[in-house]
Amino acid sequence: MVSFLQRRSLPPVVILGLGRFGMALGEELVASGVEVLGVDDREDVVSTAAGILTHATIANTTNIEALRQLSVHECQRAVVGIGSNMAASLLTASAVIELGVPNVWAKADGDAHAKILTQIGVHHVIRPERDTGRRIAHLMTGNVEEYAEFDRDFAVVKLAPPMSMLGKQISAVPPGIHIVAVRHPGARFVVARPDETIRSGDLVIAAGDPEVLEAFVAAG
Repeated sequence: MVSFLQRRSLPPVVILGLGRFGMALGEELVASGVEVLGVDDREDVVSTAAGILTHATIANTTNIEALRQLSVHECQRAVVGIGSNMAASLLTASAVIELGVPNVWAKADGDAHAKILTQIGVHHVIRPERDTGRRIAHLMTGNVEEYAEFDRDFAVVKLAPPMSMLGKQISAVPPGIHIVAVRHPGARFVVARPDETIRSGDLVIAAGDPEVLEAFVAAG
């Protein structure tokens, strides 16, 4: 296991719980060049994961000694992918926190679940169903090409600028809106300058409070 942790320059990730979320995350990380150890207590799941992830092993993720034997305490990043079984999720997260892993992510299936994960010290609580639903809702308006919400009060969107902004400088955007980057037709995205003029056919990346961004998008 030490060789697993040290072999690559990219820090490896341990995923505890290989349901749909854990497997999808692991597969994407492996495709990005990250070494992944997947752990689950179901033999058939681990058998499938063995052909997808870098390493896959059977273990009880709620057992801190089992995790210690897998050298989870030596990892820098761990993901608790258990969602539907709240007890198993919380026990697993608690064990990982107790082992001193410095960067712990955990999936939550509801508000109470998310609150308790935060209370026991999980650094990043993931709400995939809620987050995906909110993103799709914004994309369905037809005015936004990409939407990412980092917190309830901060989001980033990619969009064609409202008609009201055409011919104006980026510094003229409404208060609370920050234009991060702009792409003119046929060009690449570049960091936006305050004195840059927004033209028809441009795309911009804007950041700010989701409600303020929604008003900006709807300005037309």
